[in-house]
Amino acid sequence: MYRHQIRNPQSLLASRLRSRRWQAGAIRNVIEGVMTKGDMADPPFSSSLQWVLYACSKIYRIGVKLRINLYEKGVFRSKRLPCKVISIGNITVGGTGKTPMVYHVAKLLNGLDLEVAVISRGYGGDAQRSGGIVSNGKRIIMGPRASGDEPQLLASKLPGIPILVGRDRYQAGRRAISTFGSSVLVLDDAFQHLSLKRDLDLLLLDSMRPFGNGHCIPRGTLREPMEQLKRADAFILTRYQEGGPLSQTVSVIESLAQGRPIFKCRHVPERLFMAGHKELLDLLSLKGRRLLAFSGIARNDDFRATISGLDGWVAGSLEFPDHHSYSDDDLRSIWEKARDLNVDNIITTEKDYFNICSEIPLTPRLLVLAIGISFGDDAERFDSYIKKWALSP
Repeated sequence: MYRHQIRNPQSLLASRLRSRRWQAGAIRNVIEGVMTKGDMADPPFSSSLQWVLYACSKIYRIGVKLRINLYEKGVFRSKRLPCKVISIGNITVGGTGKTPMVYHVAKLLNGLDLEVAVISRGYGGDAQRSGGIVSNGKRIIMGPRASGDEPQLLASKLPGIPILVGRDRYQAGRRAISTFGSSVLVLDDAFQHLSLKRDLDLLLLDSMRPFGNGHCIPRGTLREPMEQLKRADAFILTRYQEGGPLSQTVSVIESLAQGRPIFKCRHVPERLFMAGHKELLDLLSLKGRRLLAFSGIARNDDFRATISGLDGWVAGSLEFPDHHSYSDDDLRSIWEKARDLNVDNIITTEKDYFNICSEIPLTPRLLVLAIGISFGDDAERFDSYIKKWALSP
C-alpha cells in the first residue's frame, strides 16, 4: 500500500482532496439543514449547533440594522448615477430566481429602444474586485473564470446589451454610462447594496418559503430582518403555483406590502440543447430518457423536479454547491457514474454549463436545460408596470 502511494502521488493527492471535499460538504450540509429548517431541526445533535448559530444570528442582525441606520441617518452616503437604476434582489440567501428575472427585465427594457446595461457583482469571478466589461453587447470579451457564471450566462443570452461586473456598482455604472451611453441600469442582486441609490427596487420572494425559518444568517437564510421589506417598491413571488398551499403566505406578504404591487411568476423549462451545439431540441424529447442529472445551484432539488415534470427519468443525480466550478476530477466522476448507470444522457443546467472549464467527454452526450420565468396572468400587468416606470420623465 505504501509503495503504491509513493508510485502514484497524484492518485494519493486526488484521494485526499476528495476526502476533504466530502468532509467540507458534510459540515456544510449539517449547517444548511439547521439554516433551512425550523426550531425543531433534525438530527437531534444539531440542537447545540442551533444555539451557536442563533447567537451568531443575533450578532449579525444587530450589525445589519446598525449599517442600515447609518445609511438612513446620512453617516454613510448613497451615491446617485445620472441615469435610471432598477435593482432586482432578494432578502434570503440564494434560490429565488434573480438571474432569470434580470434577463426578463433587461430584455423588456431593451425592447423599448432604451440604452440598457446590466451590472452584476460577479460573484465567484476573478474580476469582481477590479470590475470589468463582460460583454460590450456585440461580443463576449471576458471568460467565465473572470466574470463568474451568472454574468457569463446573461452575456450569452442578451446580445445587444452590455454586461458589466464589479463589487463597486457605482463605479461599474459610471463605466457603463461613459462607455455605452447607458440610460437604464439593471442591477443584479443589489437589494442590500445601499451605497448606490435606486429608482426602483424589485424584491423577489420564494412563494413556498419567502422568509426561510424566520431567522437571519447563519441560523436562518434571511440576509436582513423582515421589516426591511419596507424598502421594496414591488414584490415578485417566484415559483408560484396556482392551487398550492400559498394563501397564508400571500396574505402575510400582502399585509407587509402595504398596497405596493405584488406579482406572481413561476420557473419554467425554456430551452434544451446539446452541449457544443446551437440547435434547440424539443423539450418533450426528454420523455422516457434515462438521465444522470448534476447541478450546482441554490435549489438542486428543483432541477430534478423540472426534469421529472418533462417526463425525464432521473436514474441518478449529483449535487454540488452553488457556483461550483467543475474540475477534471468532477467531470471524470460524473461520466463514470453515468456509464455505471447506463444512462442515455447526462443533463445539467445552463448556469452549470458555463462553469465547466474542461473538455467535455463525448459519451454519454451532455444535455443542457435552460430555465426561464413565466408571469402567466400577471404578464401584461408586470410589463406595463416596468414600461411605465422606464418611460416616465
